Amino acid sequence: MENHSTLKSYNSLDRYALFLGVLFLLGYWIFGYDGITYSDDVYYILAGKSFWEGTMEVNSYHFSSRWGAYIPSGLFTFLFGLNAQIASAFCFICYILTLLLLIKVLPKSANPILLVIWFCTQVYFLHFLTKVYPDAALVLWVTLVPVASLFRQKSPILSGIILVTSLFAGFLTKETIIFLAPFPVILFFLDLKSHQLNKHFFLSILLTGITLSFAYLGYFWVAFGDPFYRVTSINAGHYISEFTYADKGIWSILERLTITPFRTFVERAYWPWIVFALPAVYQGIKNETPKFQEFTWSFLCLLIGFWFMSSTLEFYNPIYLNPRHLIIIVPIMAYLCASGWDFWQNSKNWKIGLSSFLVFGSILAILDSDSKQALFLLLFIPIIWRNRRNFQIALLAIILLAPGIYSIYYQKQLKQYNHLTSELKEITNNSDSQSPILVNNFIDFSKEVLLPMDSLSQQKLYPIENFEKIVSQNPPSFTIVLYLYYQHAYLKENEDVERFNIWLDSSDYELSEEQSEKKLWVRKYQKR
Repeated sequence: MENHSTLKSYNSLDRYALFLGVLFLLGYWIFGYDGITYSDDVYYILAGKSFWEGTMEVNSYHFSSRWGAYIPSGLFTFLFGLNAQIASAFCFICYILTLLLLIKVLPKSANPILLVIWFCTQVYFLHFLTKVYPDAALVLWVTLVPVASLFRQKSPILSGIILVTSLFAGFLTKETIIFLAPFPVILFFLDLKSHQLNKHFFLSILLTGITLSFAYLGYFWVAFGDPFYRVTSINAGHYISEFTYADKGIWSILERLTITPFRTFVERAYWPWIVFALPAVYQGIKNETPKFQEFTWSFLCLLIGFWFMSSTLEFYNPIYLNPRHLIIIVPIMAYLCASGWDFWQNSKNWKIGLSSFLVFGSILAILDSDSKQALFLLLFIPIIWRNRRNFQIALLAIILLAPGIYSIYYQKQLKQYNHLTSELKEITNNSDSQSPILVNNFIDFSKEVLLPMDSLSQQKLYPIENFEKIVSQNPPSFTIVLYLYYQHAYLKENEDVERFNIWLDSSDYELSEEQSEKKLWVRKYQKR
């Protein structure tokens, strides 16, 4: 039986798998970049810039205390210039380090090629590789927790310190890692039951946790007079939206806790990872195989946390299952999928079970009118019933790689990001200060990233929601630049567009120039 705490040496297949994984992720990071999301990533990019310039201030906005989300990415923009893709380099590094760790602790009997395939192909996991979001950085800290626990017998003190430090670094990045807080407690009872309890490991967890907690709470106590200032700010950040449930009644909460998670996992293409992780999860719960236990319970902590956790401590409101948030489970599931692959190969019952889960997911997809997702899930069934390793790996790679690679083309066609940035630069350079430029609200919000280090051009842009204030100054002309991506991602902005169009019909401005190309609709108006 393989030793929990022994790091295996990389063999030729491990090195080959790691090379393929790094090469693919690097290629995706370079060629799959489709621009910013015009949302939270803008805040993190600019916060990182401000931090390294010495102007960043922590305040009641809870994003401001997510230091791990913007300080490392800000270092890259500080060194190489304000560029959104460069800022995401830290996320790329986190992915690579995570893959390296997983291959290093993968059981010798498991195929690292399978791990790389499962690790590198989830579409949302890939999408946020090129974005500055805390979830992408959190991938590394989440994975380090079960990895560190594997060495609790051989290096108990160091293992405990690394485990708690990973939880702490993850919490400084995003609060989601709190889902793993029960993990050390679960380990304690498992080790106690198996008579393998190492007191030094759990003592190091306790002392490191107390030390870091005092330092963290002490900072907020000194800075804001309240050690729980961060908790208060998180609660204050809760607001009612289409993604909240408590305000919509008990039936909305029950739907969110029952069928919604299944629908989300299917719709957002997480279902195959969950299904193929089940054999290893089964072994981990039964404690039959080394290393499965730690990854199984970390997976269950995350899954249960996402399923039941509340978005606020003031009342129970289950968190919205944003597919971006779920990417932190992907490395754990990839490890379980690869580690448990051989377990079900010669078991008819397991094959029937896995196939049934896939059919169940396919039925859910059909009920949601998603025929593509239904077909996608059914394509995995031949892999289950054909016991030829090369065939399984080849077909699995094709099925999983195809959506990820296609998403590059899809997102670039959908967003036309390069055309947007180049046209904005040209339009602002060719306009004078007397001719304001109206843009989508989210473009105005993102203008410091879209037009980096160009304050004169940034000052010429105004959000369309404030058009009344702009036109009340009776400019001789103005330009409106509508980025039609809003019809896909920011439908609420259509209200402002309609208000503007109604005003325009009765205004004394007439169209002088118009151009529509690649998601960008540019119109220039002059006084009659």
